[in-house]
Amino acid sequence: MSSDVMTNAEHRVRAGQSLRVVIWLAVIAAVVVFALVNTDEVNVDWVVDNAFVPLWAVIGASAVAGAIIGYLARPRRG
Repeated sequence: MSSDVMTNAEHRVRAGQSLRVVIWLAVIAAVVVFALVNTDEVNVDWVVDNAFVPLWAVIGASAVAGAIIGYLARPRRG
């Protein structure tokens, strides 16, 4: 048999992977658009100081921090 023919299970796995990539790209695009629309400066209160920071930077930093925490907190397959 030829190894070029995909089985039904392989086809489902690839379709699931493609759907996951499309969903991630849509989420990233939504976060980028949301961040770029919010251009005001906001007062960020740090533990020892406070500063005025563009809102898009706060949104971006929050999205990156959330992605990292989500990646680290996900259950591991063993």
